Amino acid sequence: MIGILLLSYVSVLLLSQEDITDYTVADTEYWRESVNRLMLKTSYDYNNEEEVKAFPKTIGEWKGSDYRYPDGIYKLLKAKVLLSRTYTNNDGNLVWMDIINSKVGESFHKQRICVEGAGWKINKESIAEFKIGESTNLFAKLRANRLDYSKKDQKQIMIYWFMFEKLGAKDSVAMIRITSPVTTNETDTYNLITGFVEDNLFRTMYDQVGQENSTVAENIMNTYGNLGKVAIAMGILIPIGIIFAGIRLKN
Repeated sequence: MIGILLLSYVSVLLLSQEDITDYTVADTEYWRESVNRLMLKTSYDYNNEEEVKAFPKTIGEWKGSDYRYPDGIYKLLKAKVLLSRTYTNNDGNLVWMDIINSKVGESFHKQRICVEGAGWKINKESIAEFKIGESTNLFAKLRANRLDYSKKDQKQIMIYWFMFEKLGAKDSVAMIRITSPVTTNETDTYNLITGFVEDNLFRTMYDQVGQENSTVAENIMNTYGNLGKVAIAMGILIPIGIIFAGIRLKN
């Protein structure tokens, strides 16, 4: 068991990006890592109020303008950083974006609670998937929560995900929330959100996954040459030896 755990640790370490401590987790959950997690680099510090406020108002063809919720909303959320912005394009399409950062768990209760509390009916709850880098990169997809909901003759689609530090450097959590009204049908609105997110927002929010740095193993080999290769081989062979030794003792 010790050998297996050690081999797993060494393998993960060697295949990780060399500057792994600089990475942030994007996930559908805010209080734990789930199978939907993605590790990436952010272009802004979403724990920093000044950097969040400096987030561009122009993203591609989309032009943004800030707005405020009623004061009671801010008091209820207990959020440290909150940016609310409307983005519109030349065709008159509209998306709302909220960036909420907090150390308080109550700030991030399930969004369906907020939606239903405002009198909306949840029609669909699912996981959405967005390409965040080159399509050939297996780790280039971000998964987010999707809500489809309606009230009388109004319909909206909401997409949201969370970000937090992988190695516990900070205990703040940021939520990114994108909402758009359904004007024709849900498919067209979702495609509109997808275009806004993949072609515009991600290029501003995150360093592109296709441009990621080398792995720890590659960095060791590039720096130390053959000596590095020997060190990597030893790091793999030692836990394998422990595994076989354990098997022999058991037999």
